[in-house]
Amino acid sequence: FVEKVTTRGDNYVKPKDRIAVFDNDGTLWSEKPLYFPIKFELKNFRTPLVGLTTDEYIEKARQFVYEVNQKNFGVPHRQLVYKPVIGLVKYLKANGFKVYICSGGDIDFVRSFSDEAYGIPPEQVIGTAVKTSFDLEFGGNITRDTAFLAGMKNHEDLAQYNDQEGKPVGIQNHIGKRPIIAVGNSSGDFEMFQYTDAGVDKSLIVLINHDDCEREYKYDDVPGSTHQECQPNEYEYKSVPDNESLDEAQNRENWIVVSMKDDFDTIFESDLSRTPAPVCN
Repeated sequence: FVEKVTTRGDNYVKPKDRIAVFDNDGTLWSEKPLYFPIKFELKNFRTPLVGLTTDEYIEKARQFVYEVNQKNFGVPHRQLVYKPVIGLVKYLKANGFKVYICSGGDIDFVRSFSDEAYGIPPEQVIGTAVKTSFDLEFGGNITRDTAFLAGMKNHEDLAQYNDQEGKPVGIQNHIGKRPIIAVGNSSGDFEMFQYTDAGVDKSLIVLINHDDCEREYKYDDVPGSTHQECQPNEYEYKSVPDNESLDEAQNRENWIVVSMKDDFDTIFESDLSRTPAPVCN
């Protein structure tokens, strides 16, 4: 695909239109056993993050990413970046693509480490944003006025909800044009995939499938699998897909499913082992 859109001919795409978007959690780095941005918020529950300047929040987030160990692998969260996916980012950049992160996580949290870990600068990060304000008397800084966790429960507390249907909105607001490549791993990326796929006849969707129990985690979702979920504003449970993106990929030629077990020679930048050792079927 990349060779086609970068070679002069019918499929050629000008460099200014070579846009790729990557989900973060579960795509660029691990997300188990608990989403890292949520773990960070919970760790700071007794010292609320509301009222911090964005610079103060980013410094706290950076300390968490680089200094706090993940439960199962016993290393700082920074070390749980997926080496093959970073290789893809580098490959796309080398071929004239501008690469963005489009995350459901807190935008400032991701910006705290994206440049060093992924080679993606803060200005190319799209994410869920809490409400903020500018106060000249407070040193001319931007202050975080609402909490990320509260906002995920009540989106009215957010300036931008950037998951599911919020991802295409975030992409349009931040980039102003439709991507031609989207990389993700879950139902939370489905609308981003749809948005990317709907624009032109030249698009590529890449879905990272977590199916490696021994080296990382094996998720429960397989094509067609479902779970019961309580619907918003309703008092009943309905059957919903475990991974809507994975289901759709079975019917699309340009939606590629990448198996972590079969397609990743290595997963992390160094050889890591889970503790306790996983029991794999």
